[in-house]
Amino acid sequence: MLTTLAEDYLLESSPTYLGSMLDLISENDFVTSPKALKQAVLTNSSQTYGGEDVFKSHEEQVERAQRFTRGMHSISMTPALIWPSQVDLSQNRCLLDVGGGSGAHAIGALRRWQNLHAIVFDIAPVCEVADEFIKKYRLEARMSSIPGSLWDSQYPIADVHFYSQIYHDWPIEKCRFLTRKSFDSLPSGGKIIIHEVLYNDDKTGPFRAASASVSMLLWTEGRQYSGKELTDVLREAGFINIKVLPTSNNWSVICGQKP
Repeated sequence: MLTTLAEDYLLESSPTYLGSMLDLISENDFVTSPKALKQAVLTNSSQTYGGEDVFKSHEEQVERAQRFTRGMHSISMTPALIWPSQVDLSQNRCLLDVGGGSGAHAIGALRRWQNLHAIVFDIAPVCEVADEFIKKYRLEARMSSIPGSLWDSQYPIADVHFYSQIYHDWPIEKCRFLTRKSFDSLPSGGKIIIHEVLYNDDKTGPFRAASASVSMLLWTEGRQYSGKELTDVLREAGFINIKVLPTSNNWSVICGQKP
């Protein structure tokens, strides 16, 4: 007989099922090996998929992109059910989940805020997975997906831009690019929300942020940031009323508003 905790994370019927992430880790076990870590440190490059660029690989290999998306859904649903209660979206109309993967965070926001609609913005193979979850949660009337590129495509119209575990994929200059892009795309009064595991401002912890930075070294070209670093990025782009709000289990949201 399973415990309540095991039912939450090990039953496929549970919204917080972790099996897809466990499958992803198993399929990419080399990434967590000492050899891969040594190679990543020596070369400052991702070791995922044998050293391939993870995002280019996902654009070229549909099944790989979709397995990754389902894995990320596994670890996203729990925080996605918590952070929407920490942010007031009662006056907003549409949330754009940028690089939103399965749409887990958009689903969480729509479950909390009945006034809201949402769009998942990601590459086409990932949007196919998002569409499956939209149907599963019976949100077809309030949620959709639109394929596109973070770097080259115009953002769909929305008054909230949400980024979860996107900024930590990239060096700070690319984070600045995405922030400026959101600032230019949002209407006056629009909001940006960044959802990440944050370092404290003097970079002495927490341990989870440090371990996540090691993971980013192995998987991407990014790292974890502090609340101060991302606050500075938002302020430089022109956002005001910037707040850093802890949510749960080392997760935080950084929120800003366009004047």
